[in-house]
Amino acid sequence: MAAQGKHTPFMFKAMACSAAGFLVAWAAMKLLDTYFDLTLMADTKGWLLRVLDWLLLETPLPNWSLLTIIMFSISTLSVAIYYARITDGASGELHEIERKVYKKNNPEFPRLTENQTLLMEALTYHANFRKIANLDSICKLVSLSTLEVEADLKQLQVKRLVRQKVTRGTFGATFFELTLAGKDYALERFELT
Repeated sequence: MAAQGKHTPFMFKAMACSAAGFLVAWAAMKLLDTYFDLTLMADTKGWLLRVLDWLLLETPLPNWSLLTIIMFSISTLSVAIYYARITDGASGELHEIERKVYKKNNPEFPRLTENQTLLMEALTYHANFRKIANLDSICKLVSLSTLEVEADLKQLQVKRLVRQKVTRGTFGATFFELTLAGKDYALERFELT
């Protein structure tokens, strides 16, 4: 007999849920009655019935199909504007990122060896401080032998990044300077002012 008085947890949950549902429905009806003008529902129902009657009128082109065409056109235009506005900014940013990645993977300038890069940095240093870049000053700056510097400078001349100038006369000298392509390379890779 004692077993008959016990309620299972499922039974208790079902009773609690139904009681809570009843209380919420009762509170909602009281709030609607007090704060919501129920004549608005009747007016809305009448308005919807008039719209439905208008849609079902028999004309050469039924009103519902005309309304469907108009709604389809407006929705298509809305979707097109939405995607145009969303992809506009993202596309610009994406294009910029793609351009940077492309430039990094496919540089406009030729690939240089480590020594050639050192020489380009040295020539950039000389250009920044408006110093004359002769063979001795470049060798001291990069700590390479004269033969290595001469060979790499010739390669840079072939790649049209460096130009050799020779002055004639009593105090004739040979010095090196960056070409326009060399300056562009330096601007891209180093700090050239």
